[in-house]
Parts: sequence; structure tokens; C-alpha cells
Amino acid sequence: MYAQRQTHTAPRSNARRLGFQRQPVRARVGLLMRKGSNFGALAEAEQVVRHAGLGLAPLSVSDEPISDGGVTILATAELKDLDSGVLRALVVPDGSDADLNVKDATKRALAAGLPVLAFGDSAAVVADVAGVAVVPAAAVLVADGQVRPLDDLKAVTAAAEAIG
Repeated sequence: MYAQRQTHTAPRSNARRLGFQRQPVRARVGLLMRKGSNFGALAEAEQVVRHAGLGLAPLSVSDEPISDGGVTILATAELKDLDSGVLRALVVPDGSDADLNVKDATKRALAAGLPVLAFGDSAAVVADVAGVAVVPAAAVLVADGQVRPLDDLKAVTAAAEAIG
């Protein structure tokens, strides 16, 4: 048995259902694309950063798209966007490719005065480039010559809300 509406022309009422509402984007940040990108122990970090109002723009160091696991990702940002101020920060996930790309992107971001949020093993590389002591943590935020360890998602949320 199917429930029937009284009239066939009346619109359906969805007053009780709330639609999906995307968080407004406060700032656009570069997400450095790496082979095998992951956020280490903080697997939900990408959603947390987006929920804090940061728009993640895939950033590649080359002109070719990255294919990983059958998914092709096209970059929407370039390294020169770090210099020009189009991007407000750099997010560096852990990955399996060469750390040379991480070092180059980190140098450019820090030279432009942008904060760098690094996850997993990339945290040590970013801290080394910044010339600060390596802090054992799931993630780090390097800003203004200081490193701040981020051990849980609440700390990542606070760091992401401070960017912008």
C-alpha cells in the first residue's frame, strides 16, 4: 500500500528535513598533493579542516595530474599561489613521494609568512625546513617561527580556526 497525497499538483513538504548545508569558506588553503596522501593518526583531519571554514585547493608541484588508487586529482592551485597570497596557508599530508617537494613548498609558504599545517612524517620535514625543534606529535602547526604540536582533532580544529 502506498500513501497518497490529497492533490497531485501540490508541492511536497520537506519542512522536517534539513538539507545539506556546506560550511562557508573563510580562506582558501593549499593541500599539497602527494602519492599515498594520508593524515596519519588523524584520519578525519581533512573533514575537520573543511568544517573550520578552510577551502582545500589541491596543490601540485608539477603540471601533471596525480593518479592514486584509480582516482585522478587535478590541481587547482600552483606553487606561485603561495607567493602571491592567493592561498592563506599550506596543508601537508603524509605521503610516500619524495620529501623534496614538501621542502620546496614549505620554504615558499614560510617565506611568504603563511602558516604550515603538517601531518604524520611530514611534520618532521616541515619542522626541519622551518629550523625549529621537531616535536613528536600527530600533526604540527608551524607559524611565526614557532611550532605547535597537535595531538588530537580538537587541537587541529583550533589551529584551523586560527588560520585565515
